[in-house]
Amino acid sequence: MTNVSYHISNLLEKMTSSDKDFRFMATNDLMVELQKDSIKLDDDSEKKVVKMLLKLLEDKNGEVQNLAVKCLGPLVSKVKEYQVETIVDTLCTNMLSDKEQLRDISSIGLKTVIAELPPASSGLALSANVCKKITGRLTSAIAKQEDVSVQLEALDILSDMLSRLGGTLITFHSSILSCLLPQLSSPRLAVRKRAIISLGHLVMSCSSCLFSELMDHLMVELSKNESTSMTRTYIQCIGAISRQAGHRVGEHLENIIPLVVKYCNVDDDELREYCFQAFESFVRRCPKEMSVHIPAMIGLCLKYITYDPNYNYDQDEDNEDAMETEKGDEEEDQGQCSTM
Repeated sequence: MTNVSYHISNLLEKMTSSDKDFRFMATNDLMVELQKDSIKLDDDSEKKVVKMLLKLLEDKNGEVQNLAVKCLGPLVSKVKEYQVETIVDTLCTNMLSDKEQLRDISSIGLKTVIAELPPASSGLALSANVCKKITGRLTSAIAKQEDVSVQLEALDILSDMLSRLGGTLITFHSSILSCLLPQLSSPRLAVRKRAIISLGHLVMSCSSCLFSELMDHLMVELSKNESTSMTRTYIQCIGAISRQAGHRVGEHLENIIPLVVKYCNVDDDELREYCFQAFESFVRRCPKEMSVHIPAMIGLCLKYITYDPNYNYDQDEDNEDAMETEKGDEEEDQGQCSTM
């Protein structure tokens, strides 16, 4: 047994101690070792370290749990691919656990692993294989809508994957889109917001065909105007997509602009704000296609630049009516005095 293997074995033995301080210190020492560039683990040590860290994610002590999940980051680059797949498999399973604390720590673990995966440009198959293994589990958890907390965590992780490694998931883009679109009409605002973020990352690498499918869906839903809350969500989504996809939105502006202009005139300050944010994005990202719509947009800007949402315009109208009534009463009184 090499010195490294012997030292790791000692640490692993201490991690099984009934004393939480022993487990904490041993886990901390392991993290220090894993952060060294020079460390090389043999197959047996790899297996034992992975097994122990996954076990410590269920430790009764929160500090030990947190250290164990931090160890997963440097461990990814120290073990073979099949061990990384074992890690993400276990974390995905734990995310669906009945234990809230285990779900939370496993979600953090998945985010940690994804953040440490080599970029797609490195040419390594590890990132693609791991992401493909995770994606199906995530989309399934999102689509079930059984537990909102699980949904939110899965959406966060999917968003992280798409932002870093979206290009490696091309074969999953269609299923990801099919999973995300229904979330835009979720009764939970937090779910809708996270779905928008994920769609923003998806459009950076999806095909033109899939992009058109997404825009067509948004146009249909926006035309329905089922509720002001839903309309806000779809306007927000179009704005987010415009910021990420840039010029790709240009060919759809002829259909988008009339709807955004229409909703600018709805008596809802939050909705108007999202409309103007979308306009700003269109001008920045698609200046050529927006040139014909600039006059209409400037007209709306001038109309609402003098609008003060904190001012009670209804009260002002009531005051004017009251003043007119008082003036009429005064004239009537003066008329009566002159006849006396």
